[in-house]
Amino acid sequence: VFLPPDPFVVNIADEETERYLQLGITLQLDDAKTGDQIKAYMPMIRNNILLLVAHKHAADLQTAEGKEKLARQIQRETLRPMGIEVDDDEDEDDEDAPKKKKKKKKKRVVTDYPVLAVHFSSFIIQ
Repeated sequence: VFLPPDPFVVNIADEETERYLQLGITLQLDDAKTGDQIKAYMPMIRNNILLLVAHKHAADLQTAEGKEKLARQIQRETLRPMGIEVDDDEDEDDEDAPKKKKKKKKKRVVTDYPVLAVHFSSFIIQ
């Protein structure tokens, strides 16, 4: 099951010049029920992704590794509103990642995520 949210256009954090990223993604999901859940949380998910991308620098996003890391971070931010924490230790020290807010609500930690992958359909930095 694939779910393509509306494209994102966001200013990125380059200090030397004003740049923005136009980002189109498609979420690969485990089933249609997950698609319905994602749609219900879409305002929160879009907010999380916009805040994530706004802290990125163009140089970090131009490499294949940077894009792969962004895809994992988008997966994490997509699952977070549904109460699922992605166990992604490598992003813990990422200074560009938005700061996590402490919440009283207990999060589920799972290894088989309902969002299987994040695929880029467009990726334009200007």
